[in-house]
Order: sequence, then structure tokens, then C-alpha cells
Amino acid sequence: MPSIPQLDRILGRYGTFIIERAGSDVDQAMEALTPWRDNIYLVRQTIQNDVSSTKVRLFLKRGMSVRYLIPNPVVDYIEENGLYLDDGPNASASGPTYFTTSSTVEPSSIPNLSQAHQMAS
Repeated sequence: MPSIPQLDRILGRYGTFIIERAGSDVDQAMEALTPWRDNIYLVRQTIQNDVSSTKVRLFLKRGMSVRYLIPNPVVDYIEENGLYLDDGPNASASGPTYFTTSSTVEPSSIPNLSQAHQMAS
């Protein structure tokens, strides 16, 4: 945790934006920063967005789409720069594997979903 002189220098001179995140207690944090409240701009979360790099890595490792979690240019950047490679114990011998957002799964390939899809048709 920064010291009071560090907080005073940063928040007093420059200010900051605090962006609310799911599971955080922003009001409690603001209480601790009361001396600088006039220089702190709080952005309240209007739509819950708990996307994190940990969640993106987990989705990609499991072969799940991240299409609606992160913007397509971010997915492109991840792939172009070799980020979040599946380099764990299940990695293929032929090299790194990416799980992209462009794969298509037919409802008939998922047993329970296939039955639900037939009933809805």
C-alpha cells in the first residue's frame, strides 16, 4: 500500500479515475481516500463486467469462445503476439495451439443441446 506522502503527491497533484469492478467495495475504498475525494473521479459500473485476463486465459484453454468478452482486435492481438498459448501438459507435440473465436459447433454435436434444438425446431 502506498504511503500517505505518496498518495498525497499522486492524488493531490494529479488525481485519478477509479473504475468500479464486480466484487469490489468502492465505497470503502473511497472512505480511505477521503482527503483526496475532490481529485478522484469514480466510474460506477452500470453493466456488470467481470472480464479479466485470468478469465480470458481460462476460456481459451478450455476451447471456449471469447468473442463477446473482448473486442475482435484484442483477439487478433492475442493470436498475433502468441499470448495465452496452451502450453500446459495437454499441449500438442506439433507446437502451440490457439483456441480462436471463429470455430463453429453444430448443435447436433452436443448430446443434450441436440435434443433441445430438435424440440425447438
